[in-house]
Amino acid sequence: METSSAILNKIVRSESHSFFVFCIIFLGLSYIHYAVLKIIVNDNEHYIYEIKLYTWFIILAIGLFQSLNYWLLKNNKERSRLLNQKQVYLQHSFNAIKSQNVIEFLKDALINTVGLIKKDPNLAVVQIEKLTSILRYLLQSRDQRFVKLGAELQNAQEYCELAEIQLSNKVNLSLNITEDFNHTNIPPLVFQMVLDNQFKNFAGSEKKELNIEVYIENKKFVVVKTSLPPSFENNFKNQQFINNLKQRYQLYNKASGVSELSTANDYFVKFPLVIG
Repeated sequence: METSSAILNKIVRSESHSFFVFCIIFLGLSYIHYAVLKIIVNDNEHYIYEIKLYTWFIILAIGLFQSLNYWLLKNNKERSRLLNQKQVYLQHSFNAIKSQNVIEFLKDALINTVGLIKKDPNLAVVQIEKLTSILRYLLQSRDQRFVKLGAELQNAQEYCELAEIQLSNKVNLSLNITEDFNHTNIPPLVFQMVLDNQFKNFAGSEKKELNIEVYIENKKFVVVKTSLPPSFENNFKNQQFINNLKQRYQLYNKASGVSELSTANDYFVKFPLVIG
């Protein structure tokens, strides 16, 4: 049994062989087995009949088992191949999204900085310093598989301060997360996606103040609560943002943990921590 399984595994791994070859080898071994037993019993018809039944029963049982085993191995191999292809596609899509986010962020920030230099040079200097710090973090983390939650929160703080300057409106960020979670992993630039989506909605609204609260739920999820539910006009773009966030988490098999909730006064985005 172990010998036939080893032969089967070798056949599955080799593209130049097929299951038909295994069947021929298996039937040949069965015939040799039958012939040897026939010689041992000295052509006794009673024993030969029993040997035939025994041999065909063994052939049928092992054949069915190995056929099922072969199908499962082949199916698992195909599933693994498709999963690897999906992972590669998601990784390329993820890299494209990250590059696009960095480019758009830099473009908008530079345009805003040029206008701010003319209005308030001192404030423009503060904006450039924060912009430099944020860009340094974006470039350092964009190619990493994981980043620490503490580093993301620090960058989120600077990102909110920069948005407050650019939007000329108040952005209040409340981080209700203990230091125990600072070294927990999450995918890079997740907070940038969440905050950037909210800042775009905030820029198009008539509100003068945006409240953002970040906290941990059940020690497994990060929740970002904002005081600006998406409007009907922004619902389509908001859904695109959620889909992009889910795609990012699909690289870690955590897509099911990404969710959103809108109420009359608040908007919640929840995404999982990556343990490991």
